[in-house]
Amino acid sequence: MNVCMRATFKCTWEEMIARLEHNMSTISAAHTGWTVAKESDHSLVFLANITDFSALSEPMMNEEQVQWDKNNGVEYIAYTMQPMGG
Repeated sequence: MNVCMRATFKCTWEEMIARLEHNMSTISAAHTGWTVAKESDHSLVFLANITDFSALSEPMMNEEQVQWDKNNGVEYIAYTMQPMGG
């Protein structure tokens, strides 16, 4: 996994996961896998192996997604990751 993102949100857990599943399905060629860990009813940690970062930016930054995030109080902090050791 090369991306870690923490998200907080005001919508329900189910709404957030449904939106995330939808977004990731639209860019299935841009990743080789992803998973989510539930921190609380209103926060999560997302891990993914992204192979095409430009394809990822379209569903995350388009006008509809930006408005959805705003309407649902979503805030993201994203990190890149690299494997440790050799």
